[in-house]
Amino acid sequence: MSWLTLVAVALVTIAVLLVIGVALARIIGLRSFTAIAVAPAFTMTVIAIASIVMPWLHIPWGIIGVLAVAILIGAVLALVRWATRRWQPVAEQRERGAFDPWLLAGLLIAVALLSARVIATIQEPDRISQTYDNVFHLNAVRWVLDTGSASALDIGYMTNPGGSPSFYPSAWHGLVALVVQLTGASIPIAINGAVLAIAAFVTPLGLLFLSRTLFGRSVAISVATGVVTASVPLSLLLMDYGVLYPFQLGVALLPIALAVSARLLRLATANNELGTLWWAIALVGLMPGLALVHPGAVMAWLALSAPLALVFVITRWRSHPSRRARTALLAGSATYLLVSAGMLYALRPPALARGWQPEINVNEALVRVVTVHPWYPYAPLLVAVAVAVGLVAAVRRADRSSLSSVGIYAVAAFLYVVAAAIPFPVRDLFTASWYNNIPRLAALLYVAVIPVAAYGAAVAWSFTERATNSASMRPYVGRTVAVLVLLAAFVLSQVGPLSAMPQAQRAASASFALTPDSPLLSSDEAALLKRLDEHVPADAVIAGNPWTGTSVAYALTGRHVLMPHIQMVISDDLAEVNDDLRDATPGSAVCAAVANLGVEYVLDFGSREVHGARHIFDGLQDLKDSTAVRLVDSQGDARLYQVVGCDR
Repeated sequence: MSWLTLVAVALVTIAVLLVIGVALARIIGLRSFTAIAVAPAFTMTVIAIASIVMPWLHIPWGIIGVLAVAILIGAVLALVRWATRRWQPVAEQRERGAFDPWLLAGLLIAVALLSARVIATIQEPDRISQTYDNVFHLNAVRWVLDTGSASALDIGYMTNPGGSPSFYPSAWHGLVALVVQLTGASIPIAINGAVLAIAAFVTPLGLLFLSRTLFGRSVAISVATGVVTASVPLSLLLMDYGVLYPFQLGVALLPIALAVSARLLRLATANNELGTLWWAIALVGLMPGLALVHPGAVMAWLALSAPLALVFVITRWRSHPSRRARTALLAGSATYLLVSAGMLYALRPPALARGWQPEINVNEALVRVVTVHPWYPYAPLLVAVAVAVGLVAAVRRADRSSLSSVGIYAVAAFLYVVAAAIPFPVRDLFTASWYNNIPRLAALLYVAVIPVAAYGAAVAWSFTERATNSASMRPYVGRTVAVLVLLAAFVLSQVGPLSAMPQAQRAASASFALTPDSPLLSSDEAALLKRLDEHVPADAVIAGNPWTGTSVAYALTGRHVLMPHIQMVISDDLAEVNDDLRDATPGSAVCAAVANLGVEYVLDFGSREVHGARHIFDGLQDLKDSTAVRLVDSQGDARLYQVVGCDR
C-alpha cells in the first residue's frame, strides 16, 4: 500500500467528521470556522447515537443508517429553532472577515508538521501498534464489520460470547468501521488513516478553537497555537502508550467541549453570537459523542471546565447582588457539585484496572509540569518558557477568559501531580476516572498547556515588535524582527536540544516497528498471516495463545479466532481447549469442546508475549510433538496447525 492510499483514507475520515457535523452546526446558527471546529464532536455524537439505535432497528452498521440518524437529529434541531425563533433568536454567526488566512496558516502548520510526525511514527501505511490494547481495538473493528453492530452495549460480546450485555465505549470503532466500508481499506490502513486525521487535523482544529475562544482571534494566537500544538507530543504519546486510540479521539474533542462551555458561560473574548439556549444545545449535543468515544474524555471535560464554572459563578455573584439571583447561583452550584461527585464515582473503571502506582515524588512531578515533559524525558524548553510567559500575562490581564485559562492549567497540573506522586487513597479519589494512570493525565496537561503557551508566544511576539519599533526605525522593521524571532523559535521547537518532538517520535515509532522480535506480531508471524486464507476456510475457528499475538489474525485476515482478546471470559469449552487440545483423541472431552466451538486450526507463535510475561496454556504447548495436530504452514518459528486428533 502506498502513502497516497493512507492520505486518501485520512481525507475520507476528515470528510466523515466534517460533513455531518457542519450541517448540524449550521442548523443551530454556527458559521465559518466555528461550524467547522465543532463539527467532529457533533459527528461523533451522531455516530454514537446511531450505534445504539441501529441494532434495535435491525439495521446493519453503515453510512446510510448514520446519515438517516443525522437527518432526524437535524430535523429536530430545525424544528426547535423554528419554534423558539421569537423568544430565542439565533444570530447568524459572522467571524471577522470572510476568510482568515492566518487562521488557515496556523492550522496548516500544525497539519503539515503533525502529519509528518505521524507518518514517520507508523513507518509503513499498514503497520499495527505492537501494544496490548491494540489486540482489542483491531479485532473490535472487525467484529463491528462482521456483526453489523457498533453498539457500546453489544461490543462486549466479542470477549464474552453468549454472556450478559456489558458497556464498552465503541464510537471510535464505529468510525473506523465506516472508514473501512467507505474506502475498502484494510483495518490497519483504516486505523492509521483515522489516527492521521485525528492527530494531525482534529487535534489542532480543536485547540485553535479553544485558544481563539480564550485569547481572541489575533494573527499571533492563530499561528502560535499551530506551532505549539506541533511542538508537544500530545498525539504521539497516545499512539505510543496503550495504545489509546479511543482516548486519543476523546482528547482531540476535549478542547471543542471546553470552548463551547466557555462560550455558553460568556467567558469568551470574542462576542457570543448565539443565544444561551443554542450554546447549551451545542454543549449537550456533543456530550454523547464524547462519552461513547471515551468516558475519560467526559470526566476530563468535567474537571477542566470546573474553573470555567467557578469564574462564571464569581462574575455573576458580583454583578447580580439580589438575594434571588444569588440563591439561584448557590442552588445551581450545589447541583453542579452533586452531579460532578456522582459522575466521579459512577464513571470509575473497576478497581483492578486503576491500580497504577505513583512513580515519582511531588517535587519531580512539579518540575515535569513546569518544564512540560510529563511523560517523555525530553523537555520542550521553548514551550515551557512560553507557558511561563502566558501564565504571568494571563494573571496580569485578569479578565474572565484569561483567568479561565489559568484555572484549566492549574486543574490539569494538579491532577497530573496527584496521579504521578500522591499515594492511595487520595489519588484514587481524584484520578480514578483516568485509571490513576500517568500518561492519560499527561495528555490532559498538554491540552491545558497549549492555549497558555500560545498566548505566551503571542505576548512575546507583541513585545518583540514594540521593542524594535523605535523612532529611528521604519514601521515595518519591528514586525520583520518579530517574524524572524518567531521563525527561529519555530525551527528550534522542532529540531535540536530545545525540542521534544524528535525524541518522542523515535520512542513512539518503536511501538510500530515490525522486526523478528516485535512484541505482539513479528515479521515471520505477519508473513504467515498473509497466507492464512490459503489454508483456513472462512468458517473455521483458530485457537492460539492471545498473549503471543495470534488473536490479531481475526482483524488482519477475517478468519475467526477462539480468543479475539487477551482478557476473555473463559467458558468451560474454551478452558478445555486451552488445557487439553494437544492430547485430543476421538471421544475425549476436548474433542467435544472442539466441535462445540468449531475449532479446526491452531496458531503457534512461540512463547514471546506482548508484555514480556509468561502465560501457559497447556493444551497449546509443544504442538510440534503432538499427534493431535498436523503442521500446515510455517514461517520461521511461527506455525499453523490443523486439528486432526478428533478425526481418527
